[in-house]
Amino acid sequence: MLTALHIENIAIIDCLDLEFQKGFTVLTGETGAGKSIIIDSILLLLGGKASRELIRSGAESGVVSACFSELSPEAVRILSENGLSPDEDGNMTVLRRIGADGRNNARINGISVTVSLLKELGAYLINIHGQHDGVLLLDSRRHIRYLDEFGGIEADRQKYHDAYLAVKMLREQLEEAQRREAEKNQRRILLADQLARLEECGLREGEYEALLERRKNLMAHHEITEGLQKAAAAVYDGEAPAAQLVHDALEALTPLKKLFPQGESLAGRLEEISLELDDLGAELGKIFDDYAEALADPEEIERRLDQLEQIKKEFGPTDRDVLECQKNSRMELEALDNSEEILHHLESRYAEARNLLQDCAALLTKRRKDAAERMEKQLLEELIYLDMPKVRFQIRVVDRINERGGIRYRADGKDDVEFFLSANAGEAPRPLARIASGGELSRIMLSMKSVLNQDFDTVVYDEVDTGVSGATAEKIGKKLQSGAENRQVFCITHLAQIAARADHHFKVVKSERSGRVYSEVRLLDLAGRVGEIARIMGGEELTKTLLQSAEEILSKGKNKD
Repeated sequence: MLTALHIENIAIIDCLDLEFQKGFTVLTGETGAGKSIIIDSILLLLGGKASRELIRSGAESGVVSACFSELSPEAVRILSENGLSPDEDGNMTVLRRIGADGRNNARINGISVTVSLLKELGAYLINIHGQHDGVLLLDSRRHIRYLDEFGGIEADRQKYHDAYLAVKMLREQLEEAQRREAEKNQRRILLADQLARLEECGLREGEYEALLERRKNLMAHHEITEGLQKAAAAVYDGEAPAAQLVHDALEALTPLKKLFPQGESLAGRLEEISLELDDLGAELGKIFDDYAEALADPEEIERRLDQLEQIKKEFGPTDRDVLECQKNSRMELEALDNSEEILHHLESRYAEARNLLQDCAALLTKRRKDAAERMEKQLLEELIYLDMPKVRFQIRVVDRINERGGIRYRADGKDDVEFFLSANAGEAPRPLARIASGGELSRIMLSMKSVLNQDFDTVVYDEVDTGVSGATAEKIGKKLQSGAENRQVFCITHLAQIAARADHHFKVVKSERSGRVYSEVRLLDLAGRVGEIARIMGGEELTKTLLQSAEEILSKGKNKD
């Protein structure tokens, strides 16, 4: 329930604070006084689109905030799922700020939130029937939404939607498999040739970069091997290698090492040097052999580089891309060999999915037809009460037919839903869009909202009285009054018969101070209500007769008959 509303620097509203209670509340005032600004402000709190044009001229930002109490379980659930909760009194404060610099933010109980969360939460706070909803009612494409909302068939619709998406996905896979089956012979030849070329090339990851490095070092290869050869000969394999000379010195010194004090020490040192030279000579020899064996033909390197560059250009650009292409070609070639089995498997899965889709669609159609009967009955009762005694209202649920004469399945089912109306006796029902007048649309829309809004604690009707007057207006007032017995109903109206039925009456007034226009909202007492109802009935000059008539209408409106 909306208990308080604060509006600051929005359009012609400078600063406004309102408190609301349960029951039927009306807002009246002359055209342009600012009644619609209040609706726009509430829409901001429900996640509506923010525009800098809403900000009062000269202000840096506009602010709207509201307090809600007695939150529905769905609203509490959404808060909890987003790490939020009502305050200790069970209330929730929502704030929306829009800046002239384009920045805007939203808060719930002082915590910053996204506008999308406001929109999700708003669906369980207030239901607003705007001035243009009657026009939207003429769009037959929306009729299916009204029916589904009334029928409460969200679970069945979601089950159908899941089945529809599964069929769509499998159909795409099947069409692709069928296309490949038709082209598989040509594809097999292409893949086999491609795979043979890749395997013949035998690219190894990193090979191309290694060959480039070898080509770079090729000029130094001869110098390296020549130096290694000379070093190995000097140490181990030459005419007078160092290892042999040290060995000879060790043999000459060994018999003498005990005959003089330094002998044993010198022999030990020669033995260490001899062992080190043996190891060094063996290592130099091995490195020389490796380099000599690795000596590559420059022409062979260039030929291999050309081959790899061609393969990488066609299947690359990287070594990994080429190897991935080789792997995928092999897998696809194997898949083509099993394509018939895969195709049969997909056909079987698609048939099963289609059967499930048809079953879900049939159940959805049944739910809609059952809901249509109930909705027709309730709407007829509402419309007859609102001075359409001869009305016939039909909700037709028929199969949607495609251009080939078959049933067309779409994301919302296989049904076309359209509302038909006959307002006068003896006339066959015709599509609503073709025959409904403004007054009839207002009554139909009010009736629609009456049967759809039963789960909302707060409902707002923005000028629901378009095209009606007299006894019909009085009945609309009664309808709104009775619908507010256990909840909040707000209505912006220009009719005295509706305003007189309210439990609470606010008047929106536009005034000018210091060259600027201001909009104010006043809660009327009994005398104020009499004067405002008289103004609505007769204009600016409030005669005694007009005031007496206003008192009578107001007195009558208090009786909830």
